[in-house]
Amino acid sequence: MMKENRLWVLMSRRLSGEASPADVEELQQLLEHSPDKQYLLDILHSYFTAYTVADAAGEGPPGDDQEQRFLKLIKRSGTDGQTHGKKSRIIHLPPRRIAVLAAVVIPLLGIMIFLFRPTTRRTLTPKAAEQGRTGEVLSRAGVRTKLVLPDGTKVWLNSSSKLRYAQFTESATREVELEGEAFFDVAKDPQRPFIVHADSLEIKVLGTAFTIKSYPQDPTIETTLLQGAIEITRKDNPNTPRVILKPNEKLVFNKHLLPVTTHSADSLIHHSRPALADMAVNSIPVNIPDSEKVETGWMYNKLVFNGDSFKELSEKMERWYNVRFIFKDTHLYNYHFGGSFTHETVQEALDALQLTANFTYKINGNEIELYEK
Repeated sequence: MMKENRLWVLMSRRLSGEASPADVEELQQLLEHSPDKQYLLDILHSYFTAYTVADAAGEGPPGDDQEQRFLKLIKRSGTDGQTHGKKSRIIHLPPRRIAVLAAVVIPLLGIMIFLFRPTTRRTLTPKAAEQGRTGEVLSRAGVRTKLVLPDGTKVWLNSSSKLRYAQFTESATREVELEGEAFFDVAKDPQRPFIVHADSLEIKVLGTAFTIKSYPQDPTIETTLLQGAIEITRKDNPNTPRVILKPNEKLVFNKHLLPVTTHSADSLIHHSRPALADMAVNSIPVNIPDSEKVETGWMYNKLVFNGDSFKELSEKMERWYNVRFIFKDTHLYNYHFGGSFTHETVQEALDALQLTANFTYKINGNEIELYEK
């Protein structure tokens, strides 16, 4: 309880700008073991340091007081401080104003822990559960979440993603389970490999940076290496060769294709040519920034797409905007798009797509019907 109270005190000092360097360091150490608190701090920090002109002017529906506007901000904000919706100019508040807001909002923390934090459950696999206390972090549709695992590994979760992890002990392996999309910046520990379980694939690393995309409804699993090296193994077919990726390479695994039977004596396949029909390794561009790449653009609050069919793009937009698309004409599947969305609302995004595709749409709440013109 004392440690919990200390955490709230340090968070208050950090938000009001009164934290000393020692306070900041102590807070960071405490947050490494409380990723749900890091989630709340990120949201609060984005509110105290930058909010829209409409909020500053007190605009909004009658009776929409400061606390209500704050709760609305949490619901539509990601941990990077960006919001979806109309574009708005940003105001930076003076320290005195930040301190006043901190005094108002800190009492709401207890409520927000239950309403908006990533959910923690004891639902890891039996092997991982033996390592100690386990947890689960959920990133809702329309939200990107950042957390730090007990070993210091940094993780960014994309929308509609789930990460299960264990409180790694010094003698145990570091294993997590991913459902969705994530970027991992793995803390180096040569004695304990870091293993990600993503559907039927197992990705093993020592210390590196890479992304994994493994949504249950998607036909493929993708993993992209940015730094270091990773080893990929088929859990459902351990006799298939392992694949080793080098930086700036992406492996695409098709969950619906069967592996090609091989009798090679060498069970280790390097990055060049995997002898599997269901796996393909491709290079990703190195001459464009990560914020413009399909694999990593979401980390910069940007939905990047390159040659996606309308069906594929709609699935990404559903997770991005927390909506549901209903195609009234399957001919629309044949349209393909390239580009990116950052601050556009879903309506602005659809209007932009209409410039190159002959379709119309009708918005009913969070459901969007698509028609061919």
